[in-house]
Amino acid sequence: MNSLTPAKRLHEMNALEDMGQFPLVIYAGATGNVLATLTATWFLHHYTDDLQVLWLWAVGIIALNLSPVVFLRLVLKNTQDTPPIREMNFFRDQHRFASWVYAVASGNLFFWIVTAWCVFSFNAELPSLLGLLGTALVVTSFPAWIRLFRKN
Repeated sequence: MNSLTPAKRLHEMNALEDMGQFPLVIYAGATGNVLATLTATWFLHHYTDDLQVLWLWAVGIIALNLSPVVFLRLVLKNTQDTPPIREMNFFRDQHRFASWVYAVASGNLFFWIVTAWCVFSFNAELPSLLGLLGTALVVTSFPAWIRLFRKN
């Protein structure tokens, strides 16, 4: 986006590249959520390795993540008057993204939960968790890394 292009607003997001405009604190929160979920999945996997539990866990975590969005959209009807993407505030605007953004975020979280379960099925020792956390940290926060090191 060049300086002559008007900034897109949250509800106008229509491409994955729009997610690259999020404030860095949003990436930090999303990455923290993934890392916490992977750690909780590791503890759960130590308790049981039943695949039915995996599916209940994955669906439950995603539902838990989406519940504030659903609640706020039901209570607060105005989702069209949104700030520019780079000026969003998580607490004020978490329910105001274009709907497909939640699908992408949920798919990402589902991917990490299933990946973790698979990794822990082969090796559930602490080094496996730490390796997965390191990988998730780099991959999930990749858009923020690009922005930090890109010269604009």
